[in-house]
Amino acid sequence: MILEHDKGLLLMRHDSLGERNWRSDECYKLIFSPYGKGLYQTGQRDISIDAGNSLILNPGQQHKQLHVTEEKFLVEVEQSLLREVAEQLGFKLTDPEFALLPSINPQIVNWISFIREYITVSSNELFIENSLTQLAILMLQNSPGSHSNDLPVVSGELENVTNALKEGYDENWTLAEMAEQSGINKYQFAHMFKKQTGLSPYSWLQLYRLIKSQQLLIQTGESILTIAFKVGFKNISSYNNLFKKVYGRTPTEFRMFYRNNK
Repeated sequence: MILEHDKGLLLMRHDSLGERNWRSDECYKLIFSPYGKGLYQTGQRDISIDAGNSLILNPGQQHKQLHVTEEKFLVEVEQSLLREVAEQLGFKLTDPEFALLPSINPQIVNWISFIREYITVSSNELFIENSLTQLAILMLQNSPGSHSNDLPVVSGELENVTNALKEGYDENWTLAEMAEQSGINKYQFAHMFKKQTGLSPYSWLQLYRLIKSQQLLIQTGESILTIAFKVGFKNISSYNNLFKKVYGRTPTEFRMFYRNNK
């Protein structure tokens, strides 16, 4: 099933779930894995998407579907729509790059659950347009990227933990110290954290550090080394490697790109 609109499209299918050809689309593409693991190849690396997780591909991102379990669900959002919504929400970067990392966000999951039910019984054009606009808002507010100054609030039992990590993101945290904030043992904590966010506790912390470094790269003349240490990375190599993994460019390239495209 494919529902098309000039602002994007919705696709849900249960066939052709094996390997496909390389693609590079000039739109933002949200891929959701409803039932089991999906595997995609990009120009940077292979990415595995667990059940309940979503991945956003940026315009021009080369990618290739290797395997999908039971159902493929994706949404394409045109750049013009995301740009319009970003401007209305007051984002300084109106052409954001989303982090190339699978994750879980409850608001986006709820949106997807409703849409998957609705599109099986209706293809109302106004509904599709409004739904794509809603998704653009949710993506900008809840999915980390070059436009972000923060990561979404993690509610429930993990809220105290993520609040503590945000306050002390430049400190050296062990898994045991993180788990202590939640009041459960570190093995249960690590499992719960991954299930709720789609990321391990340490990966979440490293991503938060990277997010906090972005405005320093764009707005200051501080060296890459100074910025890496300031936000909590132990060495510049781990900072550069994570940045490249998430955005496909180094911190220096990121700085030059956004300074030249203000």
